[in-house]
Amino acid sequence: MNFFDLLISKIAPHDCLDCGAEGQLLCSGCLFGLPAVPERCYRCYKPSPGWLTCEACQPASCLRSVKAATVYDGISKNLIWKLKLAGARAAAHIMAERLAPLVERTTETIIVPVPTATGRARQRGYDQARLLARELARGARLPYRDCLARHGQTHQHGLPRRERLAQLAGTFRVTRRQAVPGAHIILVDDVVTTGATLEAAAAVLRAGGAARIDAVTFAQPNPSGSYPLQHQNNTD
Repeated sequence: MNFFDLLISKIAPHDCLDCGAEGQLLCSGCLFGLPAVPERCYRCYKPSPGWLTCEACQPASCLRSVKAATVYDGISKNLIWKLKLAGARAAAHIMAERLAPLVERTTETIIVPVPTATGRARQRGYDQARLLARELARGARLPYRDCLARHGQTHQHGLPRRERLAQLAGTFRVTRRQAVPGAHIILVDDVVTTGATLEAAAAVLRAGGAARIDAVTFAQPNPSGSYPLQHQNNTD
């Protein structure tokens, strides 16, 4: 949490979004009481130990695993809204606390944010994925590397997977090429739905020489929502 957020928390402390206790947007008890996401493949939602991308989905993805801390619903959805649309940057610190236990550490591990579309970052005055990744790197005591740039102003909410992938073609490029070869990269974003954005970022990093690419996100919709994907070669 930066000095500005710390000052605001002292002058005008938040109330917990769940229990209403004064002090934080979401107190520790309520944060770690949010429903966990079971270990499953992020693309098809079939059970998979360690959240590994399942064998059937591996040919379509450079991601070894994608872990989500909690279900995208209710309190978690409200917390993300506060971060993205209400200027509550302190939410990034809270979300990073829940993500930290999901991070696997090796000597080559680096934390890399998935950049937000530049127009949205300008509107907000910050990039929420970068804030979240910095907080996670600090809490997990891992190097933070802002290795990706994002071009274009794509609006993807509600689009099917095929259209998302088409829009994302050529969107990302590696900016710190020396940091990528041989690295174990953990991509960080707030929400994963179809996984198309993470896949596009991972493909560029793999082409840049990354040895292994995993991802952690704060939330993922339930399988009963809009995005349980079908096994293979179905790109909808």
